[in-house]
Amino acid sequence: MKTIDSLERGLIVLRSLEEYRGQSLAELHQGTGIPKSSLLRILLTLEKTGYVWKAIGDGLFRRSISLAGRQRSDELSTRISEISAPFLSELRERALWPSDILVVRNHQLELGESSRRQSNLGVTLYDIGVRVDIILSAPGRAYLAFCSPEERAAVLDFVRQHPSPIARSRQVLKNELDEILAQTRACGYGSRDPRFGGRAMEIEEFDDGLDAIAVPIICDGKVIACMNLVWPRKYKLKTKIVRNHLADMQATARAIAEACRSSNIAVVDD
Repeated sequence: MKTIDSLERGLIVLRSLEEYRGQSLAELHQGTGIPKSSLLRILLTLEKTGYVWKAIGDGLFRRSISLAGRQRSDELSTRISEISAPFLSELRERALWPSDILVVRNHQLELGESSRRQSNLGVTLYDIGVRVDIILSAPGRAYLAFCSPEERAAVLDFVRQHPSPIARSRQVLKNELDEILAQTRACGYGSRDPRFGGRAMEIEEFDDGLDAIAVPIICDGKVIACMNLVWPRKYKLKTKIVRNHLADMQATARAIAEACRSSNIAVVDD
């Protein structure tokens, strides 16, 4: 009996996308041997039917994750990022500046999705999966301020066991963190430390030149991710950003949380 060629090719593509790292069209072509024109049609069909999604952060294709119950943290991170993508695009259109989604995974925050590639404003791009300094970054501070005391204690214990290479991060952890987190709760958002350059190194070694604020995404009482808004530090826009866009960021965070809840995302604890 003859098989259905198009279905067989679609299944080959899905099998190739089983890994959670994204793949480009060229990588899928190389791995499957399917012509690029056919691949594009297959991917469009799979995307339309909800089996595949294309991240806006890096333009790579990933298999969609169905989370009807408890799942591994890598699947949870992928699903939250997938759900967040259209909300980030909408927020960027309203606020002009781009945003990132940082998902909670193994006591750390890692970049799950970003609208930076959609922006023509020249902000630094980061790879999906990169982890941020949880003490100095705006998402890290939002996470620590609004997560449960038990989770915060576990995260800070992890940070003490794996100290940051950044002296400012170690200083804040030792002397200033409680005051910063109290201020974060009072303001409703986390702020990036002025001495943080965006990577796990001193600002003199690397500085992306950005500033940021961030809000938590809280689903069923648990912080599952944080969302920031970034802009060039030289413009000194923080007061204006807070005044004009904080409420919109908070509304977007609630909308993402509700979409995650509607998708039956179940929080996992590693």
